[in-house]
Amino acid sequence: MPPRAMLIVYFGLSMSLAACATKHYVRDQVQASEAKVTEQMQSQDAKLAQELQSQESKLRETADRASASRQAVDVTAQKVEGLDARVGEIDTAASDAQMRADRAADAARDSEARLSQRIADRNKYRLVQTRFIYFESGRADLKDVGVAELEAVAKALEADPNALLELQGFADPRGTDRYNDDLARDRVESVIRHLVRRGIELRQIRSVAMGKVTLAAGEKPTADVLAEARRVEMRVLTPWSSWEDTQADAGERANLPPPSALPRESVQGAGTPTSR
Repeated sequence: MPPRAMLIVYFGLSMSLAACATKHYVRDQVQASEAKVTEQMQSQDAKLAQELQSQESKLRETADRASASRQAVDVTAQKVEGLDARVGEIDTAASDAQMRADRAADAARDSEARLSQRIADRNKYRLVQTRFIYFESGRADLKDVGVAELEAVAKALEADPNALLELQGFADPRGTDRYNDDLARDRVESVIRHLVRRGIELRQIRSVAMGKVTLAAGEKPTADVLAEARRVEMRVLTPWSSWEDTQADAGERANLPPPSALPRESVQGAGTPTSR
Protein backbone atom coordinates (compact mmCIF):
# COMPACT_ATOMS: atom_id res chain seq x y z
CA MET A 1 0.00 0.00 0.00
CA PRO A 2 1.40 3.27 -0.92
CA PRO A 3 2.42 5.53 1.99
CA ARG A 4 -0.03 8.16 1.03
CA ALA A 5 -2.89 5.78 1.19
CA MET A 6 -1.69 4.42 4.49
CA LEU A 7 -1.47 7.92 5.82
CA ILE A 8 -4.99 8.57 4.78
CA VAL A 9 -6.18 5.34 6.34
CA TYR A 10 -4.31 6.11 9.52
CA PHE A 11 -5.73 9.58 9.67
CA GLY A 12 -9.24 8.29 9.08
CA LEU A 13 -8.79 5.66 11.75
CA SER A 14 -7.50 8.27 14.16
CA MET A 15 -10.42 10.49 13.46
CA SER A 16 -12.80 7.63 13.93
CA LEU A 17 -11.25 6.72 17.26
CA ALA A 18 -11.29 10.36 18.34
CA ALA A 19 -14.93 10.69 17.37
CA CYS A 20 -15.77 7.60 19.37
CA ALA A 21 -13.91 8.91 22.37
CA THR A 22 -15.62 12.28 22.10
CA LYS A 23 -19.04 10.64 21.84
CA HIS A 24 -18.43 8.62 25.02
CA TYR A 25 -17.14 11.68 26.77
CA VAL A 26 -20.16 13.74 25.78
CA ARG A 27 -22.47 10.96 26.81
CA ASP A 28 -20.78 10.72 30.18
CA GLN A 29 -20.93 14.47 30.64
CA VAL A 30 -24.58 14.58 29.66
CA GLN A 31 -25.38 11.74 32.02
CA ALA A 32 -23.48 13.48 34.83
CA SER A 33 -25.33 16.74 34.11
CA GLU A 34 -28.64 14.95 34.01
CA ALA A 35 -27.88 13.26 37.31
CA LYS A 36 -26.88 16.57 38.86
CA VAL A 37 -29.97 18.30 37.51
CA THR A 38 -32.13 15.43 38.73
CA GLU A 39 -30.51 15.61 42.16
CA GLN A 40 -31.04 19.39 42.27
CA MET A 41 -34.64 19.01 41.17
CA GLN A 42 -35.25 16.34 43.79
CA SER A 43 -33.66 18.60 46.40
CA GLN A 44 -35.84 21.50 45.26
CA ASP A 45 -38.91 19.26 45.28
CA ALA A 46 -38.09 18.13 48.82
CA LYS A 47 -37.62 21.73 49.95
CA LEU A 48 -40.83 22.76 48.25
CA ALA A 49 -42.66 19.86 49.83
CA GLN A 50 -41.33 20.83 53.28
CA GLU A 51 -42.22 24.46 52.72
CA LEU A 52 -45.68 23.48 51.47
CA GLN A 53 -46.19 21.23 54.48
CA SER A 54 -45.04 24.03 56.78
CA GLN A 55 -47.37 26.49 55.06
CA GLU A 56 -50.25 24.02 55.32
CA SER A 57 -49.50 23.53 59.03
CA LYS A 58 -49.43 27.28 59.56
CA LEU A 59 -52.65 27.68 57.60
CA ARG A 60 -54.31 24.97 59.72
CA GLU A 61 -53.10 26.70 62.88
CA THR A 62 -54.37 30.03 61.56
CA ALA A 63 -57.69 28.44 60.65
CA ASP A 64 -57.94 26.86 64.12
CA ARG A 65 -57.16 30.20 65.76
CA ALA A 66 -59.72 31.90 63.52
CA SER A 67 -62.33 29.29 64.44
CA ALA A 68 -61.53 29.69 68.14
CA SER A 69 -61.74 33.45 67.72
CA ARG A 70 -65.12 33.12 66.02
CA GLN A 71 -66.34 30.90 68.83
CA ALA A 72 -65.05 33.40 71.38
CA VAL A 73 -66.77 36.20 69.47
CA ASP A 74 -70.01 34.20 69.41
CA VAL A 75 -69.78 33.56 73.14
CA THR A 76 -69.01 37.22 73.75
CA ALA A 77 -71.95 38.24 71.57
CA GLN A 78 -74.23 35.93 73.53
CA LYS A 79 -72.94 37.39 76.77
CA VAL A 80 -73.47 40.91 75.42
CA GLU A 81 -77.02 40.01 74.40
CA GLY A 82 -77.61 38.58 77.86
CA LEU A 83 -76.18 41.72 79.42
CA ASP A 84 -78.39 43.86 77.20
CA ALA A 85 -81.45 41.89 78.29
CA ARG A 86 -80.37 42.16 81.92
CA VAL A 87 -79.79 45.88 81.54
CA GLY A 88 -83.27 46.18 80.05
CA GLU A 89 -84.73 44.28 83.00
CA ILE A 90 -82.78 46.48 85.40
CA ASP A 91 -84.03 49.61 83.62
CA THR A 92 -87.60 48.35 83.86
CA ALA A 93 -87.15 47.47 87.53
CA ALA A 94 -85.60 50.88 88.16
CA SER A 95 -88.52 52.60 86.43
CA ASP A 96 -91.00 50.57 88.48
CA ALA A 97 -89.07 51.36 91.64
CA GLN A 98 -89.07 55.07 90.75
CA MET A 99 -92.82 54.98 90.15
CA ARG A 100 -93.37 53.23 93.48
CA ALA A 101 -91.09 55.75 95.17
CA ASP A 102 -93.02 58.62 93.61
CA ARG A 103 -96.32 57.12 94.71
CA ALA A 104 -94.93 56.55 98.20
CA ALA A 105 -93.69 60.14 98.31
CA ASP A 106 -97.10 61.40 97.19
CA ALA A 107 -98.79 59.22 99.79
CA ALA A 108 -96.38 60.47 102.46
CA ARG A 109 -97.08 64.07 101.50
CA ASP A 110 -100.80 63.38 101.55
CA SER A 111 -100.53 61.69 104.93
CA GLU A 112 -98.46 64.58 106.26
CA ALA A 113 -101.03 67.07 104.98
CA ARG A 114 -103.85 65.07 106.52
CA LEU A 115 -101.99 64.80 109.80
CA SER A 116 -101.34 68.53 109.82
CA GLN A 117 -105.01 69.15 109.11
CA ARG A 118 -106.07 66.76 111.84
CA ILE A 119 -103.82 68.53 114.30
CA ALA A 120 -105.24 71.87 113.21
CA ASP A 121 -108.79 70.51 113.55
CA ARG A 122 -108.21 68.59 116.78
CA ASN A 123 -110.42 71.00 118.75
CA LYS A 124 -113.12 71.26 116.09
CA TYR A 125 -116.28 69.24 116.56
CA ARG A 126 -119.31 68.60 114.42
CA LEU A 127 -122.78 68.48 115.92
CA VAL A 128 -124.24 65.08 115.08
CA GLN A 129 -127.55 65.19 116.90
CA THR A 130 -129.49 66.96 119.63
CA ARG A 131 -131.95 65.19 121.91
CA PHE A 132 -134.05 66.21 124.91
CA ILE A 133 -135.22 64.58 128.12
CA TYR A 134 -138.13 66.15 129.97
CA PHE A 135 -138.90 65.93 133.68
CA GLU A 136 -141.84 66.28 136.01
CA SER A 137 -142.13 69.46 138.02
CA GLY A 138 -139.68 69.47 140.91
CA ARG A 139 -138.34 65.99 139.94
CA ALA A 140 -134.99 64.77 138.59
CA ASP A 141 -135.77 61.06 138.08
CA LEU A 142 -135.87 59.61 134.58
CA LYS A 143 -139.00 58.30 132.94
CA ASP A 144 -139.15 55.44 130.44
CA VAL A 145 -139.26 57.74 127.45
CA GLY A 146 -136.15 59.52 128.75
CA VAL A 147 -134.34 56.19 129.15
CA ALA A 148 -135.08 55.41 125.50
CA GLU A 149 -133.51 58.72 124.50
CA LEU A 150 -130.44 57.97 126.58
CA GLU A 151 -130.08 54.58 124.90
CA ALA A 152 -129.89 56.23 121.49
CA VAL A 153 -127.28 58.68 122.78
CA ALA A 154 -125.27 55.87 124.39
CA LYS A 155 -125.12 53.98 121.10
CA ALA A 156 -123.82 57.08 119.32
CA LEU A 157 -121.09 57.52 121.93
CA GLU A 158 -120.12 53.84 121.71
CA ALA A 159 -119.88 54.06 117.92
CA ASP A 160 -117.22 56.78 118.18
CA PRO A 161 -114.99 56.68 121.30
CA ASN A 162 -113.83 60.21 120.46
CA ALA A 163 -117.34 61.62 120.45
CA LEU A 164 -118.44 63.95 123.25
CA LEU A 165 -121.78 64.57 124.91
CA GLU A 166 -122.71 68.02 126.10
CA LEU A 167 -125.45 68.17 128.72
CA GLN A 168 -127.29 71.34 129.71
CA GLY A 169 -129.81 71.09 132.53
CA PHE A 170 -132.78 73.48 132.84
CA ALA A 171 -135.65 74.19 135.21
CA ASP A 172 -138.83 76.19 134.71
CA PRO A 173 -138.78 79.82 135.88
CA ARG A 174 -140.79 79.24 139.05
CA GLY A 175 -139.00 79.22 142.39
CA THR A 176 -135.74 80.76 143.55
CA ASP A 177 -132.54 80.75 141.53
CA ARG A 178 -130.78 78.54 144.07
CA TYR A 179 -133.56 75.98 144.03
CA ASN A 180 -133.64 75.88 140.24
CA ASP A 181 -129.85 75.66 139.98
CA ASP A 182 -129.84 72.65 142.31
CA LEU A 183 -132.76 71.07 140.45
CA ALA A 184 -131.07 71.57 137.05
CA ARG A 185 -127.84 70.08 138.42
CA ASP A 186 -129.72 67.07 139.85
CA ARG A 187 -131.34 66.43 136.47
CA VAL A 188 -127.95 66.57 134.69
CA GLU A 189 -126.39 64.26 137.27
CA SER A 190 -129.29 61.84 136.87
CA VAL A 191 -128.55 61.63 133.15
CA ILE A 192 -124.80 61.24 133.72
CA ARG A 193 -125.31 58.55 136.33
CA HIS A 194 -127.51 56.53 133.98
CA LEU A 195 -125.00 56.78 131.10
CA VAL A 196 -122.01 55.82 133.26
CA ARG A 197 -123.92 52.82 134.59
CA ARG A 198 -124.74 52.01 131.00
CA GLY A 199 -120.97 51.79 130.27
CA ILE A 200 -120.22 55.21 128.80
CA GLU A 201 -116.87 56.67 129.87
CA LEU A 202 -117.08 59.77 131.99
CA ARG A 203 -114.44 61.47 129.84
CA GLN A 204 -116.96 61.64 127.00
CA ILE A 205 -119.43 63.71 129.01
CA ARG A 206 -119.42 67.43 129.68
CA SER A 207 -122.23 68.99 131.66
CA VAL A 208 -123.44 72.28 133.04
CA ALA A 209 -126.51 73.19 135.10
CA MET A 210 -128.06 76.24 133.44
CA GLY A 211 -130.73 76.80 136.13
CA LYS A 212 -134.11 78.23 135.33
CA VAL A 213 -135.20 79.21 131.85
CA THR A 214 -135.88 82.90 131.33
CA LEU A 215 -139.06 83.44 129.38
CA ALA A 216 -139.04 85.74 126.39
CA ALA A 217 -140.57 89.15 126.81
CA GLY A 218 -144.34 88.85 126.77
CA GLU A 219 -144.29 85.04 126.91
CA LYS A 220 -146.78 83.57 129.35
CA PRO A 221 -145.80 80.71 131.68
CA THR A 222 -148.36 78.27 130.36
CA ALA A 223 -148.31 74.58 131.26
CA ASP A 224 -146.69 73.66 127.91
CA VAL A 225 -144.04 76.38 128.22
CA LEU A 226 -143.17 75.28 131.75
CA ALA A 227 -143.08 71.60 130.73
CA GLU A 228 -140.71 72.32 127.85
CA ALA A 229 -138.41 74.26 130.19
CA ARG A 230 -137.94 71.28 132.54
CA ARG A 231 -135.39 69.43 130.45
CA VAL A 232 -131.86 68.24 129.88
CA GLU A 233 -130.55 69.08 126.43
CA MET A 234 -128.13 66.44 125.02
CA ARG A 235 -125.78 67.39 122.17
CA VAL A 236 -123.66 64.61 120.59
CA LEU A 237 -120.45 66.04 119.09
CA THR A 238 -118.00 64.21 116.85
CA PRO A 239 -114.41 65.38 116.22
CA TRP A 240 -114.12 66.76 112.73
CA SER A 241 -111.25 64.39 111.89
CA SER A 242 -113.28 61.33 112.94
CA TRP A 243 -116.20 62.47 110.85
CA GLU A 244 -113.83 62.99 107.88
CA ASP A 245 -112.53 59.44 108.26
CA THR A 246 -116.07 58.10 108.25
CA GLN A 247 -116.86 60.01 105.08
CA ALA A 248 -113.61 58.87 103.45
CA ASP A 249 -114.47 55.25 104.17
CA ALA A 250 -117.77 55.84 102.39
CA GLY A 251 -115.92 57.26 99.38
CA GLU A 252 -117.09 60.84 99.91
CA ARG A 253 -113.85 62.58 100.86
CA ALA A 254 -113.41 64.24 97.46
CA ASN A 255 -116.61 66.22 97.88
CA LEU A 256 -116.15 67.31 101.49
CA PRO A 257 -116.98 70.97 102.12
CA PRO A 258 -115.08 72.92 104.80
CA PRO A 259 -116.38 72.60 108.37
CA SER A 260 -117.94 76.04 108.30
CA ALA A 261 -120.00 75.14 105.23
CA LEU A 262 -121.69 72.07 106.74
CA PRO A 263 -125.10 72.47 108.35
CA ARG A 264 -125.53 71.17 111.83
CA GLU A 265 -127.82 68.21 112.26
CA SER A 266 -130.47 68.43 114.91
CA VAL A 267 -132.56 65.44 115.90
CA GLN A 268 -135.46 66.21 118.13
CA GLY A 269 -135.78 63.76 120.95
CA ALA A 270 -138.74 61.45 121.08
CA GLY A 271 -139.55 62.55 124.57
CA THR A 272 -142.21 65.25 124.87
CA PRO A 273 -142.61 67.88 127.55
CA THR A 274 -144.78 66.74 130.43
CA SER A 275 -147.36 69.17 131.65
CA ARG A 276 -148.32 69.50 135.25
